[in-house]
Order: sequence, then structure tokens, then C-alpha cells
Amino acid sequence: MGGLIANLQIKKFSKNLAKNKKMAKKTSQSENLIHVKLEYPEAVQSKKDILSTQKDLIEVLKSIKRYHLIRKEELKLKEIILKKIRELKTSMTKLNQTFPSIKLPKIITHESEYDEKKETIKKIKEISGKDLKQNDLERELADIQKKLKALE
Repeated sequence: MGGLIANLQIKKFSKNLAKNKKMAKKTSQSENLIHVKLEYPEAVQSKKDILSTQKDLIEVLKSIKRYHLIRKEELKLKEIILKKIRELKTSMTKLNQTFPSIKLPKIITHESEYDEKKETIKKIKEISGKDLKQNDLERELADIQKKLKALE
């Protein structure tokens, strides 16, 4: 019996609380309202600004929708490409399995290793040549800075 009375009191309290919140919202909304008088040209300009902003927003929405459509199409094309690549990979492995493996003589493998070493040496020389050019540029820059300091 005591629990039933407590439940009824809680329900009445919650109803009163809801009514008070509604009244508080109404009074706070009416307190927050500010009335501003606009002249006719100002009102027309405001209306134009609002309409142009709406137009710009609609154009942005259109471009976003276009982007999403293009993005979906791109993803579909990427999926197709991936499927084609997988098919190609499987066909390549099948081809490699069907052909006999060739054993190369040691002389040919040594020559190819020698050619690879030559290429890496060339690349290293090119890179070091670039470093020398950069050092030359740095020296020139330092000389110019010294000359500027001398003129000051």
C-alpha cells in the first residue's frame, strides 16, 4: 500500500515538473525574442541575401550529390579492375605451372649478376654526383652570403 502511494506521488511530481518546464520554456522564449525594425530597402536586401545563401547551399548540395555518384562509380570500377587483376594473376600462375621450368647455366646467371652490379655502381655514382653538385651550390651560397655581410 505504501509503495502505491509513493508511485502516485512520483507520477504527480513528474507531471508538475513537466508543466513547469513547459511554462519555463514559454517564458524564456518570450524573454529571448528581440524585435528589430527594418526599413524597406534593408528588408529587401536581407531577403536577397537569404535567397542567395539558399541558392549557394543548394548548389553545394548538388555538387556533393554529384561527388557521391562519381565516387560510387569509381568504387565499382575499382572492384572490376581488382577482379580482372585477380583473374590475370590466376591465369599467370596457371601458365607458369604449365610451362616447364628452365635451368639457366651458371655462366649466364653470373653475367646477369655482373650487369646488375654495374647498374648499381652507376646509380651510386649518379647519386654522389648530385651530392657534389649540391655541395657546389652550398659553397656558392656561402660565398654570396659572405659578400653580402662584407657590403653591410
